[in-house]
Amino acid sequence: MKLYHKSISYPSLLIFCLALMVSCSKDDGVENEPPLVDSEPPPVELLPPIALDCDYFSEDRIMQNDTLRPVDYIISCWTNVKGSLKIEPGVVIEFENNAGLYVNLDDKVFEIKGTEEEPILLSGTSKQKGFWRGIFLTEAHNPNNLIEHTKIEYAGSQDLTSSSPVYEGTLALRGVSGTPPQALTLNHVEISNGGSVGLDFHGIEKNATVSTSNLTISGNEDVPVKVSAEMAHVFDNTSSYSGNAFDFFNITTFHYEIEEQTVNWQKLDVPYLVDRRVHIKHNGHLTIEAGAELQFRPEAYLQPYDGSTDAGNELSLKIQGTADEPVLLKAHDGVSWGGLFFGFTQQDNIISHAIIENAKGDFPVGNHENTGAIYLHARPVLTVESTIFRNLQNCAFYGYSTDPFENVTVSNLIFENVGSEYCTP
Repeated sequence: MKLYHKSISYPSLLIFCLALMVSCSKDDGVENEPPLVDSEPPPVELLPPIALDCDYFSEDRIMQNDTLRPVDYIISCWTNVKGSLKIEPGVVIEFENNAGLYVNLDDKVFEIKGTEEEPILLSGTSKQKGFWRGIFLTEAHNPNNLIEHTKIEYAGSQDLTSSSPVYEGTLALRGVSGTPPQALTLNHVEISNGGSVGLDFHGIEKNATVSTSNLTISGNEDVPVKVSAEMAHVFDNTSSYSGNAFDFFNITTFHYEIEEQTVNWQKLDVPYLVDRRVHIKHNGHLTIEAGAELQFRPEAYLQPYDGSTDAGNELSLKIQGTADEPVLLKAHDGVSWGGLFFGFTQQDNIISHAIIENAKGDFPVGNHENTGAIYLHARPVLTVESTIFRNLQNCAFYGYSTDPFENVTVSNLIFENVGSEYCTP
């Protein structure tokens, strides 16, 4: 995204140029000398920003760029956006301390649409981290909702909600159940120098119409992104998430089930940080792509498990690294995390070119403790190849059932500082 600047127009320049054209006028047959003129254009008086009332957004609004105003608008309060809102290319808006946009427009459109040549700037009246509050979309259902070619800086002064569930950061989208779903597209958006999280999407569910691309989230005082496991896949490697106080892509405890979905987690420029369980269940399929790094808190784990082998009860986990770019799964604290809990799944589960470190085999669901990095229940189908198991205080594989390893195929495994390789109760 280009640095923002405004071009200043000169309305009197036309008159000035016309005067220059009168260079050879004659008086009584005598040629007159052209008058001396100043080569500099006349000074242009810049205008102050327009201060908006707190109820300004109670009706439909279009905010326009005025090239004579370095800052087009000032917003001084936590204002309720109820009417449709369109912000045009080149607009600059500054927010006073703790001011921001509470977007409650139902199915009306919310559009902040700059261009590469004329991006939109949303900033604070003071250029300090966490100065203004931010943008919270609580009811935003129009599928055309868009923020594009926009820079949002110095927000995150306080939480965007005052009661549970708490949303925070520069920009947050509230999760809603049922219909209509929330909707927002982010493209070429820069979020910088915030006082907390960059983007808070922890509450959104798979029914939401959300997409992101070409984001730059940096300089913020917390993680760049908080998101549910259901929707982590809407963020991809066209974006950059590094340069924040905590450079982790945070998968939270909300909406932790991947069900009736086929999704990929790509390699990002920061590690994923999984707070607790990610449950892959009925017709849920998760692929973790080459080069991805996943870090887990002590009670976090991946669980491809659905309770039976009934027909149509399909699910799978595929960890697909390469020799050059293995997938890394490790403890965030460097000590321990749960591990992988496979149960009943008869799909083509695979772990290829991975490094699994510090997994203790603790799974709060089922009260399993001190088992193995990979827990196998009811003879799941699993292929593990070209994978390193490292620094495991218990087992690499732990099978719970008759013939627990019957459907497990392994090749080219390396065990480093592992308590045991294959264990049963």
